[in-house]
Amino acid sequence: MADMHIQPGHGDVVLEVLKHQGLQVRTTMKMETPELPIDITEIGDEDLMLLFSKLTAYNNFLATQFACAMIDERDAERSLDYEEGVAFLQSHASKSLASLVKAHVATNPKVVELKEIHSARYNYRKLLEVMVNNVERDTALVSRELTRRTSSLRNRSDRMFP
Repeated sequence: MADMHIQPGHGDVVLEVLKHQGLQVRTTMKMETPELPIDITEIGDEDLMLLFSKLTAYNNFLATQFACAMIDERDAERSLDYEEGVAFLQSHASKSLASLVKAHVATNPKVVELKEIHSARYNYRKLLEVMVNNVERDTALVSRELTRRTSSLRNRSDRMFP
């Protein structure tokens, strides 16, 4: 999972099951973040293809981390819901005291801690979502440039050899 574990969640169990099945999930990335040049048309064909490969690998890594973040966020949300329920039941409140009970639950130290964990995981997931979307757009741009170049080559060869 992402390095931001505050408490182990179900995502850790999922990673262990995948590992047991022989399915590897990359949890670290050793390559630099690929960056697009300002003018993509100035890159040579080989360098463009290398950039496309790097962007694809980076996107794959980010998408996996994004899924892990979603699992972590969901685990935090379920823990929070459970603890709020426990705090609600422990308050022994009647219907007429509903707002007092809500305040009691909202200020329960465990509930407050879990809300902070949930919020941190939500924020992390949202940031990863933006990164995944950015890399997908970059990869699409490089793909379009590769397609444009191969189409251009085909058109030139068609004109040379009718």
